[in-house]
Amino acid sequence: MTFSNNFVPASNIITSITQADPGVVTTATNHGYSDGLFVRLIFPPEDGMEEANNQTYVITVLSLNSFSLNMNTSNFTAFAPISMKQSAQVIPYAEVALTLQNAERNAKNIIPET
Repeated sequence: MTFSNNFVPASNIITSITQADPGVVTTATNHGYSDGLFVRLIFPPEDGMEEANNQTYVITVLSLNSFSLNMNTSNFTAFAPISMKQSAQVIPYAEVALTLQNAERNAKNIIPET
């Protein structure tokens, strides 16, 4: 059996990142993420908070469009998305699969070829 559709969580536009412990990211739309997901934040340098840019974090979901990072961002420079070249994005790419529940949830997103 081979798989043609692998589960790939959607990227999302970042509207804000707090200077707090832990840092909290707010997305433009419902992100659909779950606790333990690994994400990378990517945005142009002119948007600020360069310390968080292109870094990997494990998240804890707070609401449909916000999550906290496993990082204290209170001493980072402020995030102010002003770039016209590129929108600030959060890109999920892995998760901490501590339970069978995560694998079971992801299995529903895979369509086997017959």
